Amino acid sequence: MPPLRPADILPRHQQVAMPSQPAASKALLTIGVTAIASDGVASPQDVRGLRKAFVIAQMLARIAWLAFRTSRSPLRTVIALRRLLAALQTEQWATPTHRRARLWTSQKFVFSSGRYFWDFYAPGWPSVAFDRCIERELVRVDPLGRPPGLNTIFIAITRRCALKCEHCFEWDVLNRPESLSATELQEIMRRVQSCGTAQIVFSGGEPLQRFADLLTLAASASTESDVWVQTSGLGLSADKARRLREAGVTGVSLSLDHWDAEGHDRFRGLPGTFKSVKRAARHARDAGLLVALSLCPTRSFVTAENLQRYAEIARSLGASFIQMLEPKAIGHYAGQDVALAPAQQRVLEEFCERLNTDPAARDLPTVEYMDWSARELGCCGAGDRYAYIDTDGGLHACPFCRTPGLRVLDQDINAALSTLQANGCPAAGAYTREASVITTVESPLLRMSP
Repeated sequence: MPPLRPADILPRHQQVAMPSQPAASKALLTIGVTAIASDGVASPQDVRGLRKAFVIAQMLARIAWLAFRTSRSPLRTVIALRRLLAALQTEQWATPTHRRARLWTSQKFVFSSGRYFWDFYAPGWPSVAFDRCIERELVRVDPLGRPPGLNTIFIAITRRCALKCEHCFEWDVLNRPESLSATELQEIMRRVQSCGTAQIVFSGGEPLQRFADLLTLAASASTESDVWVQTSGLGLSADKARRLREAGVTGVSLSLDHWDAEGHDRFRGLPGTFKSVKRAARHARDAGLLVALSLCPTRSFVTAENLQRYAEIARSLGASFIQMLEPKAIGHYAGQDVALAPAQQRVLEEFCERLNTDPAARDLPTVEYMDWSARELGCCGAGDRYAYIDTDGGLHACPFCRTPGLRVLDQDINAALSTLQANGCPAAGAYTREASVITTVESPLLRMSP
């Protein structure tokens, strides 16, 4: 059979017009696609060496072209690219603890379903969503009177959930009657997309319990944005995974809070949830979805041994990313002393650094540790690069920092985001490790390391 191109297996709504490439370039870009097509399963593949360098070169060329398309001026293109480079260098090096840039870069690229991924919070390339993300970053450094917009937004679409998770931040409204209709959710989606959001994560509750609406929302969102589903995995059958992929979903982020089945089930408040995660990961992979794992590392869990065993479980499940979110005293944890000690945070930081930069950890997932980057660079929530919409349609800095009074359906989305940005991160004081004040925030381009 003739070599396949990414366009042959990439959903039409995720395809973008790319400059024509010589035959050798096409060959490098499509390595592995035939293998995927031959068995019908888009298993993620690690990208290394010459192929990785070539892909990064292609992405950088696309960024340069987008800079020109945005500015329509060669001079402004050069200015924007120089400012972008300077901003990234500032973010990488000017940190309170003077940690090296490589602690945020990942040596790993993943190829899946015709696209390349390097960061959980960055859309895959090539895609419309990638272009949107880059355009948002370019507007930050060369605004020309334009608002930068969001990179990522989390939308809670349901209050329903069968679990009783130890850390649930929606605990106060869990399993109460739904506040938003399907029509209202669609309108929220329309407004979110109107401001150029590159990535949308649907959560809950358990979003699979509102599956018909989830499919409709995903199909609408995926025309211009990468779409992820944050789920416990409970109820993710092979058929549902296939239908999510057909709706344009990029991947699923499965909540897994321990490498031990008993420990995870206890944390989630329901026996058998560990097995549900394993089944869900298999169904997602078979459907061609990327798999990420989301971990809430509690005080009792944070040891080097537990983290290593967790990474090994993640590898066995075919996960490409691990997202670590520290416990916060809200929701089910409200009024409790659950914050990690600095020594425990250091253990997580060392784990993140090792998995992302150590050649010996090449076969383990990339780790996202937002609390660490917030301490070093400042919070990128509060409408800066991401925000959260709850089950009432309320707009918040993030799932853990609530900002009452901002409802997406009651006002212009850009005005609401401006108010959110002006208010800033309510927890900003918790993210200052030293006296130094850092005003830059993490860009998804930081991890694009050769």
